[in-house]
Amino acid sequence: MPLFSLIAEHMAAVDQRLKEALEQHNPVVREVSDYLQQASGKRLRPALVLLAGRVGTERDLSFDLVDVAAAVEMIHMATLVHDDIIDKAEVRRGLPAVRARFSDPVAVLAGDFLFARAFQILASTRRPELVDLAAEVVYVMSTGEISQHLDQGRIASEEAYWRRIEAKTGFFLETCCRLGARASYASAKVQDALGRYGHHIGLAYQVIDDLLDWLADPAVLGKAVGEDLAAGVYTLPIIHSLEESENREELRQLLLQDTVAIDEVRRILVSSGATDYCQRRAHEHLEAARQALVDVPAGPERDELYEVADFIGVRDH
Repeated sequence: MPLFSLIAEHMAAVDQRLKEALEQHNPVVREVSDYLQQASGKRLRPALVLLAGRVGTERDLSFDLVDVAAAVEMIHMATLVHDDIIDKAEVRRGLPAVRARFSDPVAVLAGDFLFARAFQILASTRRPELVDLAAEVVYVMSTGEISQHLDQGRIASEEAYWRRIEAKTGFFLETCCRLGARASYASAKVQDALGRYGHHIGLAYQVIDDLLDWLADPAVLGKAVGEDLAAGVYTLPIIHSLEESENREELRQLLLQDTVAIDEVRRILVSSGATDYCQRRAHEHLEAARQALVDVPAGPERDELYEVADFIGVRDH
């Protein structure tokens, strides 16, 4: 059965809500909005909102959940648009990044527009606690991105890496689950369990994302190999290899070159066991996510959340 088949109808409603929310009379804004939807990804974050919101409730909350899920996706889209400006990225999911397709000023304004529309939708639910949670996500991610930008070109410790991805991805996916659970008035115990699940799912997702930056087929991934390194961002494979590999000095010299030999760096990451280490750490967090689901009411939604963890463990893009 395809992933998210349980919520396929509501996922389609999220797509429709996004289309309605991004429809604009201004031709430039409309063109950017259409392009953003064309370049959209797997919709993991809205799916987590919907699944968490359906756990253990018999209320008909589909409308609120669809609004919250659409707002969450718009926040995610906004962060990606702004990230690409900071990283000077040319490609996003196999298509030119918004900044490359239009311009940096248009991309900045497009991100701002997405944030504004997301919070308009959240405010329309008349649930201030949901607005507060979403605002905290933007705050935490922004401070994390500022720290990452200030560390650009510097090799962080593994501890600093985990702090960074907790702010960047772990907290976002945790909050997606909490938003869904809180929107459906789940108990505090269930909200906390789903929050733990989302947190560990987020950490695993980001580690695997950083691993795929080195190991994936660029045609499948939609971007070039070693793009993080080219942007001056040192992720777990690099950090671990520099701390633990016998080839650490060779790697360090490669990183000091004006033009880094990506293939040579990748060879060291694989041969040193750094990529295997990243896989192990990601699967540790996936297992912790599964353990958190023990405190979630049994049902098809919980089964689907288990499947999400399995999918993240084997994804190739």
